[in-house]
Amino acid sequence: MNTFPAAPTLQEAKAKIPFMCFRVVTRGLYPELVRRNVERNIEICYKVGLDNFKFEVVTDNALQLPKSALVRELVVPNGYVTKRNSLFKARALQYCNEPSVNILSREDWVIHLDEETLLTKASAIGLANFASQNSGDIGQGVISYANEEIVNWWTTLADSVRVSVDLGMMRFSFRKLGYPLMGFKGSYIIAKESVEKDIGFDFGPKGSVAEDVMFALVAWSKGYKFNFVEGEMWEKSPFTLGDYIKQRKRWFVGHMYTLLSPEIPLKCKIGMIPTDLGWFLLVGNILNFPASFACPIPLPLVLNIIAGSMGGLILFLFVFGSIKSFSLRKYGLIRKIILVFATIPIIPLAACLDAAASVYGFYTRNSGGFHIVKKETSQLRNPPTSNSTNNNIV
Repeated sequence: MNTFPAAPTLQEAKAKIPFMCFRVVTRGLYPELVRRNVERNIEICYKVGLDNFKFEVVTDNALQLPKSALVRELVVPNGYVTKRNSLFKARALQYCNEPSVNILSREDWVIHLDEETLLTKASAIGLANFASQNSGDIGQGVISYANEEIVNWWTTLADSVRVSVDLGMMRFSFRKLGYPLMGFKGSYIIAKESVEKDIGFDFGPKGSVAEDVMFALVAWSKGYKFNFVEGEMWEKSPFTLGDYIKQRKRWFVGHMYTLLSPEIPLKCKIGMIPTDLGWFLLVGNILNFPASFACPIPLPLVLNIIAGSMGGLILFLFVFGSIKSFSLRKYGLIRKIILVFATIPIIPLAACLDAAASVYGFYTRNSGGFHIVKKETSQLRNPPTSNSTNNNIV
């Protein structure tokens, strides 16, 4: 599949594009970030010719966003409890599905964004095409991390592999198979409102840690079809190595709870089980590297070929993701080449951080909580504080 496609173009007249609700979930700690990004994303929608849309900002703490016909601010009540006591982002998303809150029809489309997610013209057009052509019930596209201001080069280079995964495993699973064989992301999601109403997000406390994966696998088990969305969105990598580890720790614990959930049939876990098991065992691979020099043990040729192929594939994924992430127009040829080669020594660091996250997650899986990575480059003067310690939105 072409990894350097031409920019998508609108395939339908504006009048035929269904109503789209861009749903932004936030804890409400950074109102200026949310306001700025919502305004920027609305401007992108207008630039590509969209006019049948609304932004719905769901928050724990009131943001006092400017009144607008295009923006609806929903503050989740402190006392709101779902039937299964879901927490975090799942609680907020389930609140949006309540009959007294939801204003969407079954034929509308919901696009899930994080508070730092930025639309591009290509992704806005890709979403419009996906909704108007009914190419699937649920869709997802590529997110890149090196287009805006880069706060931490270490984590940004480490995240380059995620771009390759989106273009490789995710795109193949969605476009060729029609289901999320290798997992699902929590942002850049488009789903038909009828699907959201049918599945919901009330998965209980453990299912709330990775509500995105739970939603996707339950949808797969019910026969809903997935497809790939053209055009990429932009986000930022974690600002610190500590946030990077805690972010991956949350993903690992969420995946573990999802794979152990009796609600998910085995056939819908079969692609993620070896991936997450390999993630957990990554610490053994890291320790094996120096041990192989200290105590070399001859291996059969077939095992050397397998190990070499795996190492080569990992190298390719990081390098190719870096090639796709860093714009030639922004960085120039020389700086881009330097950044691509700089990705190579980052691979051992990324492996160590991911291994630490999985071990940390496994031994603290019952500790509760939901770590929030920093989203703004400048600290707010008076960030609001949540009144609840258990139901915070992420």
